[in-house]
Amino acid sequence: MKNRKAAKRNAAHPLDGLLPLIEAEGRELHLHATVLEVAEMNQLAELASQPKIRRYLLCRLSDTAALVEPGCTRELEDTLTALQHTPKRLHGDWQ
Repeated sequence: MKNRKAAKRNAAHPLDGLLPLIEAEGRELHLHATVLEVAEMNQLAELASQPKIRRYLLCRLSDTAALVEPGCTRELEDTLTALQHTPKRLHGDWQ
């Protein structure tokens, strides 16, 4: 039983090979950042496995969110649309 639990703890995350997780050491605030967010982890894995999309993704923020290369929002949106995805663009202000 102990070996199974240890193996499960040490197993690589399914997204690690595609999009590494970045973990902040403390609180961080990034203004004007673009984040690609999906409903489920397998959707992010599918998108990150496509080189035409992966080129715009810097890292994974969670199992369902990735940070987009600065200045590449429009290119990513156009690529997603060309590949028959339907991105929804949301704007927000931090206060």
